[in-house]
Amino acid sequence: MENRDEKLKAFLEENKDLFWHFDKTKLHLLSDDIIVEYLLNYGNEKNIKQLFELMGIDHVGEVFYRNAAPGRRINYFPATLNFFNLYFQKHASRNFKQRPIGTASFGQSLQS
Repeated sequence: MENRDEKLKAFLEENKDLFWHFDKTKLHLLSDDIIVEYLLNYGNEKNIKQLFELMGIDHVGEVFYRNAAPGRRINYFPATLNFFNLYFQKHASRNFKQRPIGTASFGQSLQS
């Protein structure tokens, strides 16, 4: 049976077009932060489901909230930020209900 790293490497190779400005031969070296950000921003439903299967929804939620914290430069699109905040609050087994999130880095508010 393949381990997580081998499965993740194959998954990244299969979805390399989502990581357009990274060296395609080094995708396996990307951090979980970058992988989660790109998949949530640019992936489709199938990609995101595979991401949850590979990393676990709770880990993806942790990465999301760590990178969406107030005071940080946030690279998630406003719609992505709003959707996955609601999604993880409802579907993750960890309690993300009280997690504060910032706004998208390009200055758009979630309320607009």
